[in-house]
Amino acid sequence: MLMDTDLLVLGAGAKGTAIAMKAHVLNSLGLGPIGLTVVESTGPAAAWRDGEGVTSSREILGLSPTKDVGFPYQAARAFGEAGEEINRAAMAFSWQRYLVEEGRYAEWIDAGCPSVQRRVFGDYLAWVLARAGNGVSVVRGRVSHVSLTHARDRWLVDVEGPAQPCRFACKAFVLTGQGAQRLLSHDIDAGPRVLDCERGRMEIARVAPEGSSEVAIVGGGESALSCLEFVRARRPDARLTVYTANLPMSRVESFLENRIFSRPDEVEWTALSVTERRDFITRSDRGVFGADRVSPFAYDERCRFVSGRVTHVASAHGGAKVRVAYRSPAGAISGEHDYVINCTGYDPLEQLRRLLSRDAQAAVERQAGPLWGQAFDADVTAIGRSLELEGVYPRVHLPGLAAVSQGPGFSTLGALGLLADRVLEPLTSRHAENVHPLALRRAATPRAATPRAAVPHQAAPGRRDWVRGV
Repeated sequence: MLMDTDLLVLGAGAKGTAIAMKAHVLNSLGLGPIGLTVVESTGPAAAWRDGEGVTSSREILGLSPTKDVGFPYQAARAFGEAGEEINRAAMAFSWQRYLVEEGRYAEWIDAGCPSVQRRVFGDYLAWVLARAGNGVSVVRGRVSHVSLTHARDRWLVDVEGPAQPCRFACKAFVLTGQGAQRLLSHDIDAGPRVLDCERGRMEIARVAPEGSSEVAIVGGGESALSCLEFVRARRPDARLTVYTANLPMSRVESFLENRIFSRPDEVEWTALSVTERRDFITRSDRGVFGADRVSPFAYDERCRFVSGRVTHVASAHGGAKVRVAYRSPAGAISGEHDYVINCTGYDPLEQLRRLLSRDAQAAVERQAGPLWGQAFDADVTAIGRSLELEGVYPRVHLPGLAAVSQGPGFSTLGALGLLADRVLEPLTSRHAENVHPLALRRAATPRAATPRAAVPHQAAPGRRDWVRGV
């Protein structure tokens, strides 16, 4: 069965939920109709809640929850005079509104407005998605294949669901996730001891302590720090080694840096040289550790940070250990460990390549130039203002690659509302003159969409520890 939608979003996480909320608002204000379909393989905000995701749901968010799905509430940049009304409508989905409806706003204020655990923010995202229904449908399934129509004016997206497969035709689609995990070069025999930073690290919790007393973590940034906390909590006496490609550093963060994440236009981000943009991202986001979270390891005698780029992992001692080869400022060196956890990052372009048919891959590269060669630098990928792969039609939105081109907030959670504005603007600009106040509106009837999947939401218990979410 072929179904039609304007925009198809892969993933019901923070970015997907923000886009769904803003589409609902635009439809309700008469700026549509926009038909939006969100495809999620597990469930709303699954990566934020217990049992799923790269990081533990019990970890504390690295930013305030007030940077919610509408932040920074500056819709006028995309929608002109309609922006004020759009911002007002989006406030109905704010973090504060969520707390008020749950009866917890005073508790959170009295607690000092703290950052919260990922699972607490995940509950908020599920609450938003459950209420963003105007023109929005949520489909349970996994996107398995993406091709082009014969006219090459729409994408055909195949979804494998729990019931039966289905196919969508769309004007554009969005990859909201981090992408495919980058591979770490290793021997086949070493494979069982080279773990990924998602579910693979759970292997550490399953093996005997004597079999996991030497653990290496490869990579910098939040995923590596998450693994470090995870392994230390389960192996208090293990010797941990963190290999970082550059000197390990903690994140620098103040209003000076924050404004660049949320308001890139105000600092004229695109007018900066690529070198200046990369330097800022390296200093403030990529491959750096949150200072508060890394501080407990300052006097951990069994934890060390090594500056060196890992080049290969080989099997050692008959498969009982692995040997990690890395290149440091002192030259080529190696070290032995029981396990290696790969936290080297993710590649949205590789995820895109795996989804596209061969014909669609060729069509994309004809328009955008070579994208999947071994020497290709993803940072130089041309990403347009709508966070799309520039020059490619139909559009493919890749916010995870937009940091250098458009601003660092788009590849993180620093500007979810701005991200949604940029993605949806091409679908709504021709309707901007039709906006009218909420009090007088007659909501536009959106294009028929797939019946919306129910989003479970449980009433919360009474008082709670806001940081721990209990």
